[in-house]
Amino acid sequence: MPYQKFALHSLGWLHYQRQRIGRACLISLLLFAPATAMTLGGLPAAVFVFTLAANYSLLTLIMAKRLQPLSVAAIPGLYLAGRLACGHPWLMLLLLAAALLLMGLAARRGLHKGVQFWVFSLLLGNMTPPSTLPPWQEAGWMWLGCLYGTALCGWGLREWLRVLPGEAAPEARRYAGHLLLWGTLAWLAGLWLHSPHAWWLPIAALAILDPLPERMLWLARERAIGTLAGALISAGLFWTLTALRAAPVWHVAALCLLQMLMLITMRHSFRVFIAMLTALVLSLLPAAQLASGALERVADTLAAGLLLAALAWLLRHRRRA
Repeated sequence: MPYQKFALHSLGWLHYQRQRIGRACLISLLLFAPATAMTLGGLPAAVFVFTLAANYSLLTLIMAKRLQPLSVAAIPGLYLAGRLACGHPWLMLLLLAAALLLMGLAARRGLHKGVQFWVFSLLLGNMTPPSTLPPWQEAGWMWLGCLYGTALCGWGLREWLRVLPGEAAPEARRYAGHLLLWGTLAWLAGLWLHSPHAWWLPIAALAILDPLPERMLWLARERAIGTLAGALISAGLFWTLTALRAAPVWHVAALCLLQMLMLITMRHSFRVFIAMLTALVLSLLPAAQLASGALERVADTLAAGLLLAALAWLLRHRRRA
């Protein structure tokens, strides 16, 4: 490549990356602007559900754009269903089984990574500790968060949108079977633990499962490394803000920075993306629950990663045989 052409290509690449970083920064600022207003307005209980729904809606559309019309209703609806199913384990078991089968069937069209966040919403609604807000108000804030996240994604993150290939029928059937088995077992194990962060375990299991054994091995490794790094980042952030006695607005600014780094690294390094996402979710937890939440997040991800990596290794060797 001639020097002039190489220089123009390099300048074009730098300009493109600068645009992407600027867009990620702007979207992150806009995403956490309502959280800042809620914090200053005395609505801290609504910050978690609103921000979580906005992020879930945004990530769902990035992974599966065709789910855009349904996600606005599915994410808050399944969260509300999980809340109303608290104390009714058989009802929750039926809801979870239906959601897991839907996620498995969506693999035929490459939409399973988008439906994954729907199932996460159901699990969070059922397994997180009760909030000071009634379930209907939580669902309302999540609905507003979904609308906000959808609008931001459609406006500024079109370059981030991905199209996942559909899976063959045998892989999709096997994937649905493993989802139903391991997802249900992880949820039952979380109920048995009786921990405020028991929802880490089923979420980790569902996030690592994949129709292809090779990709499941890769996901187990990348998620284990990224989760450990994210827990260390969130702990360092908490200790820094505590030592400086920073105002709550600085906490929201730190969340905005983590969101921006998550968007920037999303298409470059999966483990760094997981580290930023883990640090963001852990930093949204109350300060009293951060240490236990980080430890349980790492432990559950490592346990699920080891078990599902062994499963993927057996499936790969059976296919070769």
